Amino acid sequence: MFTSDNFNPTKVIFGAGCTDRLAEFDMPGSKALVVTSNGTSAARTGILDKLEKALGEKNIGYVLYNKITPNPTKTQVMEGAAAAKNNGCDFVVGLGGGSSIDAAKAIALMMANEGDLWDYAYTGSGKRMEPKGAAPIVAVTTTSGTGTETDPYSVITNEETAEKFDFTNNAIFPMMSFIDPTLMVSLPENQTVYQGFDALFHVSECFITNEHENRLLDLYARDGVETVNKWLPKAVSDGSDITARENVAYAADILAGYSMSICGTTSHHIIAQTIGGLFPNVAHGLTLLFVAEEYYKKVGELRPELIDELGEFMGVKNEHNGTGFVKGLTALMDKTGIRYPAMSEYGIKPSDLVRIADMTVDNTGIEWEKYTLTKQDIIDILEKSYR
Repeated sequence: MFTSDNFNPTKVIFGAGCTDRLAEFDMPGSKALVVTSNGTSAARTGILDKLEKALGEKNIGYVLYNKITPNPTKTQVMEGAAAAKNNGCDFVVGLGGGSSIDAAKAIALMMANEGDLWDYAYTGSGKRMEPKGAAPIVAVTTTSGTGTETDPYSVITNEETAEKFDFTNNAIFPMMSFIDPTLMVSLPENQTVYQGFDALFHVSECFITNEHENRLLDLYARDGVETVNKWLPKAVSDGSDITARENVAYAADILAGYSMSICGTTSHHIIAQTIGGLFPNVAHGLTLLFVAEEYYKKVGELRPELIDELGEFMGVKNEHNGTGFVKGLTALMDKTGIRYPAMSEYGIKPSDLVRIADMTVDNTGIEWEKYTLTKQDIIDILEKSYR
């Protein structure tokens, strides 16, 4: 018995140069809040100028909110939503990487709802209120990692409580996403690595969570793992390789998003998001890499068949002891130069590890997971991973 349930309402415009066609598509309102980072990527790639021209051709006004940082915060979301309401904006454009688009999605949520963003958080200190929809969202991505372009998630940090949570609601699926690999060729090598592994873990974690229940998910995940494994080293080696960028973007922004629209990730992501909430200076993909090797050694004890299947997707054949994915993963980490990332270099101390485990289990929670990891298991994973 299997299912093939699926829901994804996002219109995807994909391919090298696709943002040259921005003006061809109808926008969902008359005035946009354009949400982007406080960095230089939008200007460097020229995409902000392209967007401004396309909106102008359609007589659509816009207000620029360009204060988003990596690991976007509740304060930024609330400030952006206030700017949208005060200026009469009726839709949002997320322009940039996962942080900008996640922030845009949360801002869209708060444009349609009263109160504080954390009123709608469904774990930790959140008030678990049900939101009443969201403003329409258009995503124009300059990176390939999070899958937020095609999924119903927004990950935001509450700097007051050090909580980093997913907000999940079908209303925050982007109505339209532009995925143009030519905008990704200038990504620095470290961002290419971190985002590529984020994509790999999205599809592999969903594969594990799915346990072969949904046939479509298995297809998305296998294609995603195989594609990242083949093309990420090439994108890291030569950032201008447009074929490599195109393939990584396909795996990250489409296959991973589609996978996460069907089912969730594992506690690997919860551990990493907890680290990111406590240490917001650390890139999300790197927080995943900190614990990946030891995490999947443990999952290999609990779900050996699935781990060995993932290993086969990465070219590791004839493993039948729950180590296949670990071997494929560490080989890819070696190829991309990220095998042994050190938490200590980012201000994380051995004394912080128990707090990370406590927040992962007691605050965010992992009781939904299909296999049982205890708090002590997570402490062990963190301690074995610590450098």
